[in-house]
Amino acid sequence: MPQNKLSNKPPKVMTWKGAAPILIVAALFDAVRLMFEMFWFFGPALAAIYCTVKASSAVGALGGLTAFICSLAAGAGGFAGAPAIETFGVIMAMATGFAGWLIVGGWIVMTNSRIFKENASSVALFGASLLVSEVPIVGSLPAISVITWRLYHTQIKKDKTTLQKYEADQVAVQTQQQQQQTVQLMQAQAIGQARTEQEDFEEEEAANEPIPVSVPEFGSASVKQSPSPKLATVPNYT
Repeated sequence: MPQNKLSNKPPKVMTWKGAAPILIVAALFDAVRLMFEMFWFFGPALAAIYCTVKASSAVGALGGLTAFICSLAAGAGGFAGAPAIETFGVIMAMATGFAGWLIVGGWIVMTNSRIFKENASSVALFGASLLVSEVPIVGSLPAISVITWRLYHTQIKKDKTTLQKYEADQVAVQTQQQQQQTVQLMQAQAIGQARTEQEDFEEEEAANEPIPVSVPEFGSASVKQSPSPKLATVPNYT
C-alpha cells in the first residue's frame, strides 16, 4: 500500500543511450582481439597494404605492379613466418582481451556500480567474459561486448520495471491525497452549513419570542397617586 506522501527523487534508470559509450568501447576491444586472433591472416594483409602504399607513392605509375609484388612478398613472408606470427597474434589477443576486460569493468564500477550490486550473477557473468577472451581460438568470440550488452540489457529491463512501479505508486498516492482533500472539503462544507442553519434557527426563535410587558412596582415614581379627598369644614357660628 503506498505511503501518503510523494517521493521527490525517482529511481535511477539506465538507458541504452547511457550504455552506448561503454558498449562501443567493448566492441572495439573485441574487434582488435579478433584481429590478433587471426593475425596469421591480418598480419600479412596489413603488411601488403603498407608495402603497396609506400611503393606506389615512390614509383608512381607502376602502382599495380608494386601492389602485386607486395602481395606476393607478404604472402611468402606470412607462410614462412606463420608460427611466429600466429604466436604473436595469440599473445597480443590475450593481452588485448585482458586490457579490455579491465577497462570495461573499471568503467562499469566507476559509472554504474549498481549493475554489480543489484544483480548477483553479474560478477560471475562478467568474470566468464575474461575466461572466454583468454582462450585461444575461442577468444575470437566477442565475449566482452556480448556479456556487457547482456548485463546492461538485464539492468535496463529491471530499471524499467522499477520506474513503472514508482510511477504507479505516485499516481496512487496522488489519487489518495485528492480523495482525502475532497472528504475534508465536504466535511468543512457540512460543518459550515450546520452552523449557518443553527444561527438561522436561533435568530428565528429570537424573533418569535413575545415582548414582555413591564408592570411598574407600587411606590415607584411612575405610578400616579390619586389625590386624597379633603374633609369639609364646618363654619364656626359661635
